[in-house]
Amino acid sequence: MFGRRKREQEDAAREAERRALFAELAKRPETICPFLGLADKRTVYHDGVSEEHRCWAFGDPAELSAEQQQKVCLQPGYGNCPRYLRGVLVIPTEELEALRHPQPFPPPARAAVVAQPVPERRGRGGRILGILAVLLLVGAVVGGGYLYLRNQVPSSAVAATLPGGSDLSAELISLSAPDGGSQNLTAHAAISGAPPAPDTTLVYVIDLSGSTLDGPGCGGDRNHDGRTDTPLDCEIAAATALNAQAVENGTVGEVGLVGFAGGAVTADVAPADGIQVLTAPNADSDEDGTPDVVEALQSAHSAGRTKPVGFREFTPVRTTTETTTFSAGIAAACQVMDETDLPNRLVVFLSDGSNSSGAPVSTVLPCDVSAVFHSFAVGADAGCAEASELGGLQEIADLTEGVCTPVDDLTRLPEILESVVVPQILRIQLALDGGDPIDISDQASPRLPEQAPADVQVTYPILPLSAGEHELCVTVFASDAGGTGEVRTCATVDAAGGPLTSN
Repeated sequence: MFGRRKREQEDAAREAERRALFAELAKRPETICPFLGLADKRTVYHDGVSEEHRCWAFGDPAELSAEQQQKVCLQPGYGNCPRYLRGVLVIPTEELEALRHPQPFPPPARAAVVAQPVPERRGRGGRILGILAVLLLVGAVVGGGYLYLRNQVPSSAVAATLPGGSDLSAELISLSAPDGGSQNLTAHAAISGAPPAPDTTLVYVIDLSGSTLDGPGCGGDRNHDGRTDTPLDCEIAAATALNAQAVENGTVGEVGLVGFAGGAVTADVAPADGIQVLTAPNADSDEDGTPDVVEALQSAHSAGRTKPVGFREFTPVRTTTETTTFSAGIAAACQVMDETDLPNRLVVFLSDGSNSSGAPVSTVLPCDVSAVFHSFAVGADAGCAEASELGGLQEIADLTEGVCTPVDDLTRLPEILESVVVPQILRIQLALDGGDPIDISDQASPRLPEQAPADVQVTYPILPLSAGEHELCVTVFASDAGGTGEVRTCATVDAAGGPLTSN
C-alpha cells in the first residue's frame, strides 16, 4: 500500500507540473512557437534572435540557427515547421489542444463512466453481443484518445548509416490543404557525425597540365615556382585544407597523392627508402610542422606543353604534359587503392580542363577495389556537364557513386574541397506518383549543403492534387568520409492533404 501511495503521489506531482508547464506556454502570443525556450528554462524566451534559444520539440533542447529563429520560431508560420509538427504529434491530446488552441487549465472534467453489467445471454449470439458491449464501453472510456489513435497514419521516418558511419534520416511531415493554387509539402532531414575512426584512405589527384599555370587562381605561391595564385597553387591549397580537415576529423587513416597531365605519376609521400604511396595525413617525419603529404603537394610542378611535370619530394617523379588524360590519373589512383586494407576508399579528382586523350574513363572505372571518386571542375574552362567521347568529370563521379562539383570561383576551392570528409546533406529530391524526381534543395532551411550535425526542413509548394490517393516520396542525399549515401521516404495522401507521419 505504501509503495502504491508513493507512486500515486509521484504521478500527481508530475501531472501538476505538466499542467503548469502547458498553462504557461498557452499564454504566449501567436507569433512565438511554444517549443521555443532556453536550455535550462523551457518557458522563457527572448524577444528576438538569441544564441541562448533552444528547440524543445523533441524533448531535449536542440540548438537553433539564427536563420531558423528569424524565419520560423518567431513568426506566425511556425505551425509549418517540421520540428513543431513532429512535436505536436507525440504529446498527449490535452497538451496538443493547449498548443493549438490556448485555453485555461485545468480542462473541464469528463463525466464519469459507470460500467453496467452485461445481461447473461444464451448461445453464441449472446456472447458476441457481450463482447461488443465491452468494446463500446472501452471506447467510451478512452473517448477522444481512442479517436486520436485511430486516425494516426504510419510513420514515414526512415534512417540509414552512411559509409563512414554517419547517421542520416528523413521524414515526410505533412501536406497542407489546397490554398491559392498550391499545396505545401513539409519534410525533415537530419544528419549526425560518426565517432572518429581512421578507416578511410583518401587519395588526392591533381591536374598538372600546362593550363594550370594560366588564369586566375588562389593560394599564393604554394609550390615556390615564382608564379602566384595560379590554378595549380589553388589545387595545392585546396588539397592542403582537405588534409587538415581529415586530420581534425580523425576519420582518415591514410592519404596518397597522384598528379596527371598527358601521363600520370604517384608521388612519394614519405622519406623512407623507395616510393611510399601512402602515409598518415598527419605524419611529419622531420617534425617541421608540415605533414609529409603536404610537403609532397608543395613540390608539384607544371610547365609548357613539351616539358615534364611531376613532384620533386621525396623521390622525384615526373611524366609528360602534351595533353590532359583523365584515364591516366584514374588508373594511378586505383593502383594506390590496391595498397590499402582500410574499408573506405575516397578519391578527390581535380581538373581545370577537358579530357583530351587516352582511353575512355569507363575502361578504368570502377577500380578493381571499391573506391568513390568525387570530381571537381576547377575554373571556368572545366565543367561537370561537359560532353566527351572519352568521358568527363561527371561520368567519373557517376561510375563510382560519387559527386561532381563545379567550382567557377577558384578562391572557394579550398573551402569546398575540405568539406569532402565532413558529413553533410547534399540535396533533396521529390517524386510524385512515381514521376521524375524534382530537386527541391533550394527550399531547404538552412541552405544546402549543410554539415553535420544538422536538422534541415523543407517546405515545397506543389500543384493541388487531383481526387484520390497519391504517393509522395522524398530522397535525401548525403556524404561523409566514407562516401555517399541516401535515404528515401514515401507516404500516401489524398487531395485534401493531412499528416504524413505518426511520429
